[in-house]
Amino acid sequence: MGLDCDCSYLMVNASQHAPGQRAHVIFQSLSENDTHCVQFSYFLYSRDGHSPGTLGIYVRVNGGPLGSAVWNMTGSHGRQWHQAELAVSTFWPNEYQVLFEALISPDRRGYMGLDDILLFSYPCAKAPHFSRLGDVEVNAGQNASFQCMAAGRAAEAERFLLQRQSGALVPAAGVRHISHRRFLATFPLAAVGRAEQDLYRCVSQAPRGAGVSNFAELIVK
Repeated sequence: MGLDCDCSYLMVNASQHAPGQRAHVIFQSLSENDTHCVQFSYFLYSRDGHSPGTLGIYVRVNGGPLGSAVWNMTGSHGRQWHQAELAVSTFWPNEYQVLFEALISPDRRGYMGLDDILLFSYPCAKAPHFSRLGDVEVNAGQNASFQCMAAGRAAEAERFLLQRQSGALVPAAGVRHISHRRFLATFPLAAVGRAEQDLYRCVSQAPRGAGVSNFAELIVK
């Protein structure tokens, strides 16, 4: 699918494409030493209020599978740009790649756009940053649990998920506020077997952005 560009922003006109068509913007791999923030602006608008489609973000680590989107937005949000952030807690020697996707809706009306995609060498103001997630080792048939610690501001609409590398998502069983800017999301996995052995990571999702932890391994003996 084509992207319309005047060299300052990227825009998709949904009416010129078939439902289900996708446009991708793929960035070069990043390998950062310290906490950092990816900031971007998005545009979703149609004159009659229909959704032009869905904007999604994927984070691929070390050339692995794309998995599920770590953030997405749909609907019509006015004729204006909105700012959001992506806080990825994956550090050197690991590397990650950010992929933006525009998916055309059945309505095929309106526009989707991206602008001002920037990398800052300081924490995000809107998206929480996760602490390092450690591996979990259990015997087959035992219960396992991932504990996801994050720092930053959590919005009331924030969703916390455990994302399997294959793409499956598990909602948090509970989120506990440890202090004003620190919170803990818990993900129990009952009676795990060899089929559940995989890489997992923590994801937070809100309209203002997403936080993504490193991948940790569930080891089932």
